[in-house]
Amino acid sequence: MASNNIAIPKKTDKNIAIQEKLDKKAQQKELISAILPFTGLVFITVALIILTDGILIRGSNMINLLNQSFTVMVVAVGAAFVFSHGGIDFSIGAASGLSQYVMIMILTVFGLPVWVAIMASIALCVTSCTLVGASASVLRVPVFVTSLCIRAVCAGLLATGANAAGGQMRTNYSDYIVFNNPLLKGAVLVAIVALGYFLFEKGIAGRNLKAIGGNPLTAAQAGMKVEKNKILAFTFLGLCLGIAAFFQLTRMGTVTANSGMGLEFDVMLAIILGGFPMAGGSTSKMRAVIVGAVTSVVLSNGLIIWGLDVNIVNGAKGLLFIVIVAISFDRSNLKQIKLMS
Repeated sequence: MASNNIAIPKKTDKNIAIQEKLDKKAQQKELISAILPFTGLVFITVALIILTDGILIRGSNMINLLNQSFTVMVVAVGAAFVFSHGGIDFSIGAASGLSQYVMIMILTVFGLPVWVAIMASIALCVTSCTLVGASASVLRVPVFVTSLCIRAVCAGLLATGANAAGGQMRTNYSDYIVFNNPLLKGAVLVAIVALGYFLFEKGIAGRNLKAIGGNPLTAAQAGMKVEKNKILAFTFLGLCLGIAAFFQLTRMGTVTANSGMGLEFDVMLAIILGGFPMAGGSTSKMRAVIVGAVTSVVLSNGLIIWGLDVNIVNGAKGLLFIVIVAISFDRSNLKQIKLMS
């Protein structure tokens, strides 16, 4: 009986040398990607300390930095799970604003306890974000389209409610001042970051989502429930968004038709500044989100203290976003497509 002889390629010294060279380049690239965001944060911080004559790091402004970074960082932690599988959600700003409107109605019009408002905020944001993920998965519509649709719905409801109330609604700021305690907000922030880090870096959820971001077909063939994991990622984003929206309301004390607007851009900028890959995949790291969020807030706060108009600051952030995306965007897939065509 004849046997089939399968030729197995031997590892020559040349092949081994090439592989070692490729591994070394990959390690160097990963090291640079890890160090660069920290270097950027240090550079921006030092530059703005000099430009603002030290006002940036004064005690009163450090409280402002905590308040401003709280919302961006909490939401960015949830957004990391969505971005890691290649998803995106443009509705979070409008959903946050609508959530704040519902909470202020619960507190001022219906006179219900604070915990009811917190639960309502979380429920609304979880529902909104989950709808984005579920609609994209079930209807097979690009996620940016479904998120824009949900954004339009939330923004419309918020504007209708705010206009009916005369343009804005107010709550008694002093009644909720306890929630603006830096120690409380710091503890909540640490808890959310720690939970997000554990789930993303050590838990099965993070591993699955990174695998899906790398190659969803391979992930499905490996037995992963791709669509279920994607939807759960949006659900976790909604949980983080609901918590951030409550603290945002207790800090501002007012709700208008523009409440929450621009949050999605701040989160995306934080993702980019930290070196988190827009397409997701195995190189997604939670530390990138944290560093990016701090860098984004320090940049905005410092430029405003320096004397720049807020509109100019937003324009500068938009230009920075384009530049970083242009530099860091992975074009390998595009090159493969071009070669195959």
